[in-house]
Amino acid sequence: MKALRALRASRTDVEALDLTADRLRRLQDAFAKAGDAARVRADRTGPVRPEGQQAYRPQEPGPRGREAGH
Repeated sequence: MKALRALRASRTDVEALDLTADRLRRLQDAFAKAGDAARVRADRTGPVRPEGQQAYRPQEPGPRGREAGH
């Protein structure tokens, strides 16, 4: 009887591992598909800013550097 219970328990463990492996494969496929779709969208939209152009950053008020002491 003990051997039969052990066999059932081991089969359940193997089935659980198989199920986990299947879920991991499905997750991997889903993330790969999402990554591919994101790359396609990024390629379609092109760069956000033309190369060499910097983002607008307003100057902070108040003196800085050498000007602060004058």
